[in-house]
Amino acid sequence: MADSINIGLIGGTFDPVHNGHLHLAEQARKLFELQEVKFIPAYRSPHKLALEPVAREHRMAMLTLALKEKPNFSIDKREINVDKVSYTIETLKDLSSNHPDWKMSLILGGDAFRSIDTWKDCSQLLDFCNILVGTRPGIEMEISESIKKELSLNESETNSHASAIEKDKIVFKNLEKGTKVIFFQISPLDISSKDIRQRINKGEETKNLLPPSVDHYIMQHQLYRDDSPPKVA
Repeated sequence: MADSINIGLIGGTFDPVHNGHLHLAEQARKLFELQEVKFIPAYRSPHKLALEPVAREHRMAMLTLALKEKPNFSIDKREINVDKVSYTIETLKDLSSNHPDWKMSLILGGDAFRSIDTWKDCSQLLDFCNILVGTRPGIEMEISESIKKELSLNESETNSHASAIEKDKIVFKNLEKGTKVIFFQISPLDISSKDIRQRINKGEETKNLLPPSVDHYIMQHQLYRDDSPPKVA
């Protein structure tokens, strides 16, 4: 049997992709020895139905520019190429079916993880992947009883039982499935796509929040301004 391939997955609308996304993905890649991180842009997010993102062509172009010089990062287009809301569990099932040699890890920020018990069929997520959660130093990350129940998580492992990769990290395990939720600390980059969109609309500086190529693309195409061209699919 061929060795499994350690693959990280990071999803979102990436409207726009920013340095926070890239930092989280890179820290997870290094800490957990991921061979590749796949960015999975969504056509529409079930958690942001009230917000219409910019055209997928623009979001794909910005993501392509942001990852251009990063050989360990790539884009998976299965969600953005369909005209419907995407659900993580369905994407995981599809990836698992098509790539049985992948050992998948879903990469999340702390804020996203806190609402994971509202995701579609969240109790099945650990059937297909580990979950890696990036947290800010000094911020104690607690798992709610609701999330523990939905994901069937046991109390955190102690360092004496942890693997070398899991040392100094908080690890919760689903004993039945053998998969884990692992919290790891990352240096904080307090950036959100919403804040960036608001800054651009106000004419404020964003160069330290975005890859330069993405910042240039946004200016070139006049995105995220009240007077921006109409959105298209």
